[in-house]
Amino acid sequence: MRSSKVAALALALLATGLCGVLLWKRGPREVTAPAEAASREIAEISEIASAEDPIAPLLESLGEEPSDEEVHRSLSELRLALSSMPEEEAIARIRDFLDRGDDRKTGLAFEIARGGKLSGWPSLRTFLLDTLLEIDPAAAAAVSREILSKPTNADEWALALRNVAKGEEREDRAFLLGKTQELIGNPAWQQKPSIGYLNAFDVLVHIEATESTPLLSNFIQMKDRKDLAHAGFLTLDRLVQRQPGSELPRLLADRELQRSRPEMVAQQFARADLRDPEQRKLVKDWLLDPARTATELSAFAGVYPNNNRFVSNNLLTNELAPSGPELAVHDRDALAVVSGWVADPAFAPVKDHLQAMILRLDEFVGGRK
Repeated sequence: MRSSKVAALALALLATGLCGVLLWKRGPREVTAPAEAASREIAEISEIASAEDPIAPLLESLGEEPSDEEVHRSLSELRLALSSMPEEEAIARIRDFLDRGDDRKTGLAFEIARGGKLSGWPSLRTFLLDTLLEIDPAAAAAVSREILSKPTNADEWALALRNVAKGEEREDRAFLLGKTQELIGNPAWQQKPSIGYLNAFDVLVHIEATESTPLLSNFIQMKDRKDLAHAGFLTLDRLVQRQPGSELPRLLADRELQRSRPEMVAQQFARADLRDPEQRKLVKDWLLDPARTATELSAFAGVYPNNNRFVSNNLLTNELAPSGPELAVHDRDALAVVSGWVADPAFAPVKDHLQAMILRLDEFVGGRK
């Protein structure tokens, strides 16, 4: 319907233009009316074209450096326009824009809301990638794989990884691992990490990539790069919470990390659940290792049981704190294990630290009663 109207207007405009040429030969005063009509026709055609492509007007408005409020309003209007279209048409519009490689900065910060959706988009492309996941997750995953085939920028890659993880029916763990490591290992993106770059580490937590521990260990040991060290620590900490049986042995074998960050490693072992035989043995081996220092043992005993959580909105994962009843059962059972260790002569070298753990556990158990 719109296409036929544009064609009709174009023909009318062409006819108007021809009349104008003929009338010009008769005298300049007679050109005025046809010229005004032509201007009106051009304006109407432009208005129809803009209505067909809701992205085009936003490109122009973002070039004028609008306020954050105006940007949010314009992006909301664009989202509404795209969601009101037939699904295939909306996908085609977004794909066409992304394929062209065009973009505009919004002036907004990369901000994650609940469920991994964004509430702040640093560019128009990131907004469209976020919106496409809502319109059609499968299409979002397919487009995102194309984006991940070449380096664009870290924010786009972070969203593309999220889209692939959420949009595909069968999770391609190897692909997500490889591309996430490629992202966080990119020297240019690493030099000046964006918010999207730092949040991309969450993909490793989502796929429970304990095999990425050596990479994270290198980040944690970067004492001149607190931003990267903190991102590595948060990721490793969440991996310990999800896969202690796999992650703690890797930490036990990482002597360099223990020397560089002894207290941090000790606090990770304090996350172990002593009710589990495998984890209990890991902690026992760690405690009784002759290489253990007083600093490490104090850090371990001073925080055990470590049930602290860093709560935040993430691209893919959710942080769930254990309930009060769950903590009560855990602390009571852990107290029984540690009390048994105190009575065991093998634990004599660390008996004072075990007593400190018992005092903490006694307090927790008594308080919950």
